[in-house]
Amino acid sequence: MNNHKSACFVLLIFIAGMLYGVSQLRNSTASARTTSESARSEAESAEQQSQLAEIQMKSLESKTADLRRIYSEWEPHFVSFGTQHEAERRILELIREGDILPISRQFDQREVDKNERISEVLVGDLVFEDDYVKTLNWLGKLEQTIPACRITKCVLTRGDRGNNVNMELQIQIPLLKS
Repeated sequence: MNNHKSACFVLLIFIAGMLYGVSQLRNSTASARTTSESARSEAESAEQQSQLAEIQMKSLESKTADLRRIYSEWEPHFVSFGTQHEAERRILELIREGDILPISRQFDQREVDKNERISEVLVGDLVFEDDYVKTLNWLGKLEQTIPACRITKCVLTRGDRGNNVNMELQIQIPLLKS
């Protein structure tokens, strides 16, 4: 082989190497382009999902605005009684302030639902006998002072003397979880 043939052979090998390198570069560029397009489409999809979630959130906020307003108005009334002792103490203070004659009073804590925020209630069975007007005014004061309490039983009967009334009352006061 003479020098001329050797130089041509080296040039052919060099050209083949260059073609192989260009082919590999083209393949890696196509692969990067495909990856880039897939990442771009995923990003656009995620952006659309984000916008959809934002629209749903605004819709939910507008639908629940009244409920959240009512919740914020009533929350202080529920938060004020976290334990049985606090609720009992408040009822006894109201009895003392109303100057009403209690015949009997019994308090019992009952479980309503373990998984809810209001899981327990204080059930108070109270019996009073006093002046009709004073007793009913005291009942109104109870409802005004503790608006979260529920009156489950209220039986009024004639009292032993003149204008007296006998009132059997059962109330439930919700106790919040800590």
